[in-house]
Amino acid sequence: MTLINNAQRILSVIIIAGGSNAQAAVQTINFDSDPLGNAISAPSLFSAATPLTDLYTGQGVTFTALNRTTQTITRPKDGIDTVQSVNVINAANTGMGAILNESANFGHNAKSGDNFLAFNNQSSSSANFWRISFADPIGYFGISYSNGSSSTYQYLNFEAYDVNGNLIGSRNNNYLGNYDYYQSNFFTNAFKSETEISYIDIGQGLECCGNNLTSNLRTGTWSLSFDDLDYGDFIDAPYYTYSLTNNGGGPYVPLPSSVWLMLSALLGFFRLNPRQAKPSVVPA
Repeated sequence: MTLINNAQRILSVIIIAGGSNAQAAVQTINFDSDPLGNAISAPSLFSAATPLTDLYTGQGVTFTALNRTTQTITRPKDGIDTVQSVNVINAANTGMGAILNESANFGHNAKSGDNFLAFNNQSSSSANFWRISFADPIGYFGISYSNGSSSTYQYLNFEAYDVNGNLIGSRNNNYLGNYDYYQSNFFTNAFKSETEISYIDIGQGLECCGNNLTSNLRTGTWSLSFDDLDYGDFIDAPYYTYSLTNNGGGPYVPLPSSVWLMLSALLGFFRLNPRQAKPSVVPA
């Protein structure tokens, strides 16, 4: 029994070690440094800032403002042509947020470092919708966000799309799951997908449970800040990250082939049935 218990302990250590190796490849954009590691000296005013677009293309990440327009189309319904209005999202020339120093009048500090990605509808950086694109598709995404001091609660929706532009799934801040958390005035929304994510559209509105195409636009004075963008592969995601493609469950973490080889050897060495044949006793 002692040998068997020791074998079980060894197998537990091997399995834990094999799973923990999958956490190392997450990359972070903290808006405090560029892809080369140079510190970003960010201004505190939008008028002195440049909209964030291709600063992080060296890491394969680009940022784009989006514009929602309404188009009228004719569709058959019950055999009758009907006129319907649909919302269409396209890239916009203006409205992408900018990196600001935490000395900006947002009512809170950065989550990490001194800078954050900021939006304010009283400036040209006022897009209600924007996109994060990845040159190499990802499987894990997380970002922290906070309302400015001039804002009340606002609905945010994150839509993940594959390389063909098909919607994989969406995640909004009206429901924070088991790996989403609140820290230092910032909420963090994180999710993963077994289908690789090519880009993520982020939209804001007044109402819950719509998506970027149908939610109402935010009105009045508002401001938003984002910090600490994390991304990686599906197996890089912390275990309890919400899954868009696995009913919210944790990721499947495959064990390396060397672990399976050792596992087979151990199982062959230690018998699962502890009962052994007793030696025969020859009477004197």
